[in-house]
This record gives sequence, C-alpha cells and structure tokens, in this order.
Amino acid sequence: MPLARPDTRSDAFALHELERHQRRREQGIPTLTVLAGPPRTAASLWHRWLASLHRPSSNVPVSTEAEAVRSWVEALARVRDLEADAAEFLGRAAGLAPHELPARLKGKTVHERDVLLQELFPSAPDGDASSACRDLLQPRVTHKPSAPFDALLEACEHEPLRVLAALQALVPPEAAPALLLTGSSAEDMTRSARIAAKLCASSPTLVIALTAEPPSLDAYLHGGQSQALAMVREGLIELAAPSPEALGRKLEALGVQPSEELSGPLARLAAEGAPDEVLTLFGEVVREHQRGTREDAPEDRARSTEERFLYAILDSHPATQGLFELNASPGFRLAGREVEVDLLARRLSLAVELDGYYHFQDDEAYRRDRRKDLALQRHGYIVLRFLSRDVVARLEEILDTISEVILQRREALSQTGSRGEAVHGGARGLSSR
Repeated sequence: MPLARPDTRSDAFALHELERHQRRREQGIPTLTVLAGPPRTAASLWHRWLASLHRPSSNVPVSTEAEAVRSWVEALARVRDLEADAAEFLGRAAGLAPHELPARLKGKTVHERDVLLQELFPSAPDGDASSACRDLLQPRVTHKPSAPFDALLEACEHEPLRVLAALQALVPPEAAPALLLTGSSAEDMTRSARIAAKLCASSPTLVIALTAEPPSLDAYLHGGQSQALAMVREGLIELAAPSPEALGRKLEALGVQPSEELSGPLARLAAEGAPDEVLTLFGEVVREHQRGTREDAPEDRARSTEERFLYAILDSHPATQGLFELNASPGFRLAGREVEVDLLARRLSLAVELDGYYHFQDDEAYRRDRRKDLALQRHGYIVLRFLSRDVVARLEEILDTISEVILQRREALSQTGSRGEAVHGGARGLSSR
C-alpha cells in the first residue's frame, strides 16, 4: 500500500517547512521563506509561528533595503536596551568583566563617555559591530536625548546591510526580530525578492519571509534566472485559500442568513484569507444589520461592531498590520475635549471615521463632525469617512479606498524622508465619504 502524500497546503506542512527553514538559518545557510497564498492567511501563519518562538517581528511594505533594516532596528530597540548591549560587547572586547563597562558608563556625560572609551580603545575598534557600538555610545549629534539611536538610524540610510550584520552580532540570535516583506503587485514581488536576497546574503541567520500572491508569484517565477529567484523557489510554501462558499457556511453557523449582498464581501475575504476571528466579527456586523438593530455599542474600546471589524480586518493584513489604533487620540484638543478618532494611523497621519445614521439626524452632531475634520486637517491628517452600514454592502470599496490612501501617504513620506511625521502640502485637506 503506497504511503499517503502530505497535504502540501496544510497548516501542519507549512509549520514543518518553517521549522526546516529555521534549521537552515541556524546552520548559517541564507534562507528566504516565501508564503504563497492569501496575504491574511500568510500573516496569520507567520505570526503564529513566531509567537511559538517568542520572537519579535516587523512587517515592512516593499520599499528599499534601508527601510527594511530601519524597521528591523526599530523592532529590535523595542525589546532590547541597545546601549547596554553595545557596552557589553565593547566590554568583552576590552577584556572587562561582565556588566563592568555598562556600570562605568552609567550616569556619565557624552564627554566623559568619550574619554573612557578613548582610554579603552585608543584606536578605532575593528569590525562593523564595534563601529555600531561606538555609534550607540558616542553619538556625533549630542543635542538630542535620542541621539544614540538617531545615529544608528542615520547609518541605516547609508549602509543598511552593515548595520544589520553588526547589530545581529550584538544580541542573542533568538532575540533578533523577524522581517516580513509585503506587497501585492508583480513589481512588488520582484523588488521584495531582490531586497530579501541581499539581506539574507548579508546576514544568513536573519529570519525573513515575504508574502506572495499567486498571480504575481507566477509571473516572477517565469522571469528568468537570478540568485533571488533561486531563493524564492527554494523557500516556497504554498498556502490554501478558503472558498467563498466555505466562508458562507461558517457565517451560517454563526447565525447569518445568506444573501446576495454578502457575495462580494465574502469573495474579498476569501481571496485575502480572512482568519476566523475576523470572520466572526464580520458575522456580528451582518447579524445586527439583518436584524435592523444598530448603534448600541458594546462596552469595550470600540463604540460599534463595525469599528471593531474594520480594525480587525486591517490589522490582519500584513501590509497594514500594526498601523492603526482603535479609538485613539492624535494628541490635541477641540472645544476643551481630547479629540478621538475611530481608526488612527498615526505614522501616516490618516484618520478613518465610521458614521452611523445619528450623525445626520442631529444638526449639531453634523456640525461637530465637520469641525473635527477641519481640526484634523489643520494638524496634517487626511480624513476618510464612511457609512457604518457600508462596512458590509461596500466592504471592497472601503478597503480599496483606504489602501489607495495608505499607498499615497507612504510614497509622500518616502519622498520627504521624514518617517513618522505628518505630511503637509498637497496631502492636506483631502476628505472622502
């Protein structure tokens, strides 16, 4: 009796392949993981696997090597004291006891640090890791509290691969973040594969993956020969896409009545691989709409089921994961009250608001919303407003609109070079309903 072949699209097989890829990295073999299939399925699998390893991670929309490394460094800084790591590394190089150099540097001014390090290292220490340590401990720019980290981020712009390799030498392998490069077009696929191949070659132990949607992947795989293409083929993990019919049956089990209105949203959710928690929230929204009872908000951070669902669906996509905050304040007041936004993308200065019927039944409520829009625009925010009931009927339109504006904002930020700051000028004043 022949042996049964493994289901190469099952979760179990995918997790087995992720473990195999990790063993290769631990052996110093540059390895790129390629998650081919619905982007939300890919992100969910990747983060579940990383969570089992207790490893931090960062999602990076396809751009440049510098942007990918910068995102990796920022993720590392969230979980490590990089100055302490740098001091330990240099202390070992100088033959000091563990924790001795951090203790001797503690509380010293920049000048005092410089004197001490000059005594320990009369000449510049050898190696990229030592140079990165000196950047962290002896910043060239000293008038900012965050100067050490600023110096490191500046180095990312000019020599990203050297910074990546240097910092990986400072921290335990299991503490280093993983990277997930995201994109949707064939051009994105080509660019992300090229970037990932360079990062892998520079740092073979780097845990890195990219998402690949089948049409873009197929075009790339037939595009000739290259080192990046060979790595993509070697690291390919195919993921199954749920069918709209399967999602429809899950919704029926949640008490949702089938309808023609749901065909478009279900097709979108299936194509992108919506996880069960997102589908459950979608079912809650649909049930409330079908019952005709709306606007009684649950007692949690979201004032409506629609807000919770839209936040969840954006946060489950690798391109927008971690980008939005739910019911957050941009940090200013209006008429004596802290302004709050339904979904706030602070880094991109983007505010998304969902309006129920009550927004249009009360004249003062309508005026209050317009004053809020103007205040947000004056602070550099783009404001997108949608009707709550359209979260079901026009889900695709809402997601496409948000995606388009996100792309515009990211392009504007890359042009100004001011990551994390509000983009003014031509972006100001755009509002959509």
